[in-house]
This record gives sequence, C-alpha cells and structure tokens, in this order.
Amino acid sequence: MTVLEPGWGISVRAAARLSFTLIDLNGSTGRRNGMASLSLRDPALRATVWQDGETGVSGETEFGEEILALLRALRETCDGPAAHCRIDHALPAHHGFGSKTTTLLAVGKAYAQLCERPVDTAEIARLCGRGGTSGASVNLIDRGGFLVDGGHANPADFADDPHRYLLPSRFAGAATRKPPVLVTLEFPAWPVLVIITEGLELHGKPELDWFRATLPIPYEEACRTAHLVLMNLAPAIAEADYPAFCRALDRLTFETHYKQEQVVIQPPGVKRLLHEARDRSDIDAVGMSVTGPMCFAFTRDPASATAWLAELREEGIVRDFYFTTAQNHGAELSGVPLGLEA
Repeated sequence: MTVLEPGWGISVRAAARLSFTLIDLNGSTGRRNGMASLSLRDPALRATVWQDGETGVSGETEFGEEILALLRALRETCDGPAAHCRIDHALPAHHGFGSKTTTLLAVGKAYAQLCERPVDTAEIARLCGRGGTSGASVNLIDRGGFLVDGGHANPADFADDPHRYLLPSRFAGAATRKPPVLVTLEFPAWPVLVIITEGLELHGKPELDWFRATLPIPYEEACRTAHLVLMNLAPAIAEADYPAFCRALDRLTFETHYKQEQVVIQPPGVKRLLHEARDRSDIDAVGMSVTGPMCFAFTRDPASATAWLAELREEGIVRDFYFTTAQNHGAELSGVPLGLEA
C-alpha cells in the first residue's frame, strides 16, 4: 500500500444528480426501481481528503457521521492511514440532488486515490450503505451524462410484502449488486434552468411513511413510465431532438402516476409553479427531481423565463434559480498541495 506523499491531499469535485423519475415502483415483473437521471455541473460537491493523525471531518455537511464511518471502513479495507476530509462546498441536502450518496462516494474515491488503491465504486457504496434504491449516483459518479439504470432484482419473497423492499435510499441500505446501466449518453448542450423552490423537503421517517402509503403503484403505470423513458426521453437525447425531449419530459411530469404522487405532497406554491410552467410559452418543459423541492426547466426564452421566476421569488415561492448544463464525465480527482487546495 502506497500513500500520497505528506503535504499533499486529494481534491474531488462531483456533480449533483438530477432525477427525471424512478421507473418501476410496482415490482411485480421481478425487478424494481431503476431511474432516469442526469449529472448537473452545478451545484457540485467539492471536498479535500488528506492523511492526518486522526480521522476527522470539517466543513459544513449534514453527513459528518456517515463520512467518518466510511473513512474508518475504507482505512481497514485499504490498510491505509487515518485521514481528514474537509467539505469545501456541500451539495444542498434533501433537495433532490442526490447529495448523500454523491458525497459519500466522492469522499470514498478521494480516500482510495490518496492510498493509491483501486477501490470499486460498488464496494464504496456497500461500505456506506448506499445504492439500495436508485442506481443513479453510484453509476453517474463514474460516467456523468444521462443514464438509465435497471434497478434491482427482487428477492423470492418480494410479493409477500413489497413494502419491505420498496424503500427510500436511507432505509434500503446497500445494494447487493450495483444496478446495471441500461442507457448512458452524453447530454446535449441544452441549458438546464435549476429552480430551488420553498417546497417540502421530504426525508427521514416522513419519507418512509410516504413510500409505504404510496407504493406499490399500479403495474400499468410502471409500464407507462418505462415506455416514456426508454422510447421517448432516451431516444430524444440520443438524437439531440429538443422538441421531442421536451414533450417527453412534460409527459413524465404531468401524465405519470408516480410523479403526480410526488407533486401532490408539495405545497400550493410548487404546484402553481409547475402548472404555470406547463402553460407558459417561454417554458418548453418542466420537471421536479424526485420528491423535490428542486424543480428544473428548459427554455429558449431565458429573459422571459427568469423574469417570471423573479416574480415567484418575490412571492416567496422560489428561493433561487440559475442556469447550468449537464456534466458529461465522472467525478474529477486531483492531487493538491495542502494549503493551496481550497
């Protein structure tokens, strides 16, 4: 085992995850979950990991205990040194950006590179107990771009109690096998309008209770979502067909059962934003990442679209908005001299 020279650390930058939708929340055909997802250039996690006398975490993060536990587990796996992780820029938590999984995987990759040890992403996910629901972040961190994963094979007793297995990430635990990548594409250079709303941040036990009350969805609705993802959304991206992509996104947002269940729990302001966006000529398509409260849109009239959002910000419906693009590559890691790494 080799450790990076003293005085150096590893800097990591990992893109946020946007979710178009989870796909199969019925599970009766033998598989469940699966997600259509995208890496966003902004916001991004930035962190630095270096050898230290004691394992530690600094910087603003909601996941300090989980990071500590992962660093300790990786130290044993890699036969490596104690290390310190500093979160230089955190992903917003509980917004729909995949912040927890992305943060832990990025830190794990930085520690492995610090030790100059190849540690598979699936092993890092196993050590930190992630990937049990969506295969998005555990695959996007190595690839970026647009991705559809195939979810998880059901255990033999799935039909006896689907609620045991249709769970949010926090409660699903680690995947026994990383969800397979079915589609991976470079996303076109279409600007993504990120909209941070003042909506409901669903996580923890309330999210678990919502999953239990909402799932499984009807079989026919899972089929509808799978068809829209694989025969409309993905081909439009592959062909860089912007109008077809916008039609597919709006159908996912307004016509699919599971997304409507996610929208219905949001406060009136978020519902108003989505429905106004559908009717406005300056918004070509709109979506909401998982249960929100982050929404996103596509527009060919940015001046008019942002003027509308500025009005909603004045009304207290929107907190912030900005344009970004997809990131069509995985997380970036580099050696940095300590003291110059921030």
